[in-house]
Amino acid sequence: MVRVGIVGVTGYSGRELLRYLLRHPHVTISYLAARRLTKPTPITAVYPELVGRLRLDYRPFAAQEAIRNADLLFLALPPGVAMTVAPALLKAGKYVVDLSGDYRLESPSAFAKAYGLRHRHPHALKEALYGLTELYREHLPKARLVANPGCYPTASILAAAPLVHKRLVAPDGIVIDAKSGVSGAGRALKEELLFTEVNEDLRAYKANEHQHMPEIAQELGRLGHSTVRIVFVPHLVPMTRGLYASVYLRLKRRVTAAQVQRWYERFYQDEPFVRVLSPAAGLPKTARVAGTNDCEVAVRVAPGGRTVIALAAIDNLGKGAAGQAIQNLNVMLGFDETSGLL
Repeated sequence: MVRVGIVGVTGYSGRELLRYLLRHPHVTISYLAARRLTKPTPITAVYPELVGRLRLDYRPFAAQEAIRNADLLFLALPPGVAMTVAPALLKAGKYVVDLSGDYRLESPSAFAKAYGLRHRHPHALKEALYGLTELYREHLPKARLVANPGCYPTASILAAAPLVHKRLVAPDGIVIDAKSGVSGAGRALKEELLFTEVNEDLRAYKANEHQHMPEIAQELGRLGHSTVRIVFVPHLVPMTRGLYASVYLRLKRRVTAAQVQRWYERFYQDEPFVRVLSPAAGLPKTARVAGTNDCEVAVRVAPGGRTVIALAAIDNLGKGAAGQAIQNLNVMLGFDETSGLL
């Protein structure tokens, strides 16, 4: 059994990691930590549903204690915090899966621009593997530091990947309209996330300024071997979990609906968690993927054949965070990729 720890266990992603790990056949949860904690506290004090299922305290983070008690650590921390935690763990030979944005971007300057922070562990940016399993599966067994993708990038990249990979998309031909449930903003108390502020409201935010934009552009650029420019508008919708990306792709040449459907089905034919819907099956729904690591994808071709609408639905806490992290653990350590996820 692999000993697994979670640093940042009291956030939404931390809770979701616990849910998946408790049913994983090859791991044991051996270390739990949280920020702003002064003394060890039973995990059941914050998650009463774990009474009788997990007898373990969560603690103030201490690097040496984490190193002694875990082989792999998930870092479910706010931006700028994981980079202060990961170096000691990596130096001790531990596996690290970081769910924040600290290691997703290759360039320290790109990170500083996106997050407004100076990177304190910049040399590791080149060493970190971007953890979108569907694109980097073959590299994961050799990785020690995996940067788990963001929720918006996960859905957006999976929606666009087959056509970008075929180099059919114009360099400035990607427009993304994405909508996320409120849990995507984290568990910290914020006035704008109160029920009375969110209920019966739909709002755009950080229009074309979101920190996930360079991540999406970086990964689609790698996939298509060219510089990619995107337009990206995220929205907050009044539901707890779920994320929907509508990606509009302007192409270099005309295509047919049958061609695009075939390309998507072939691209994802061996993927256990990406489901390409046939035209008869309709369009993706967040309700169908809630609580799972699944991604539903569908494609439509606009009249004229030069624009494709690619749609993707995920659970922002599942495929967009904890589920993807477990999928990465499985491939890193040689387990069946679906372990603990089905």
